[in-house]
Amino acid sequence: MLERRGELVSKQDLMARVWPNVHVGAANLTVHMSALRRALRDGRDGNRFIVNIPGRGYCFVASVDVSRHGN
Repeated sequence: MLERRGELVSKQDLMARVWPNVHVGAANLTVHMSALRRALRDGRDGNRFIVNIPGRGYCFVASVDVSRHGN
């Protein structure tokens, strides 16, 4: 999602990227997205990182700063 920040990423795209060549149910994605949101403290203190577009997918909406080290 970070690679496509601000864009809708379909559930199918996420599952194919996270679990390539493995059949998993959509419920697995939901469980892992909930865990990721908890880890990021999404929704707390006004912070939003991941938005769910019901029936379609997810969008990473937070600002991201990229730094390059070691170059």
